[in-house]
Amino acid sequence: MARLSGERQARLTELLLSEKRRLWSDVRRELFDKVGKELHSQYDFPQDVGEQGLISLLEDTGMAVADIRRQELTRMDEAMRRLSQGTYGFCEECGMAIDEDRLRVAPYAPCCISCQTRREGPPYGPGVTL
Repeated sequence: MARLSGERQARLTELLLSEKRRLWSDVRRELFDKVGKELHSQYDFPQDVGEQGLISLLEDTGMAVADIRRQELTRMDEAMRRLSQGTYGFCEECGMAIDEDRLRVAPYAPCCISCQTRREGPPYGPGVTL
């Protein structure tokens, strides 16, 4: 496997760090928004079952978003580990360089588009459905 050039490594490092900062900023904002709403809503009681259901739905949605953020941060940590090992930016499947446009969209991507498509393809081959 080839190594990252100094220039490409610098660009990809900044890309990863920028994305990680953005994710942490989102998590922090969502957390403070939620804490602030909870403190404010301690004195607001739902008037009926419909309002209670809506509050439960909103809380569940918030938990799902928090889980997605946690997964993204875990993938970013894995990408940072690959960067420190010198394997970031190279496909885990075929070993070829991952296109920088792909890494801008998904900085934590471990595979090139071709290999990721194969990973996500139908398990029984093309055209076979259950």
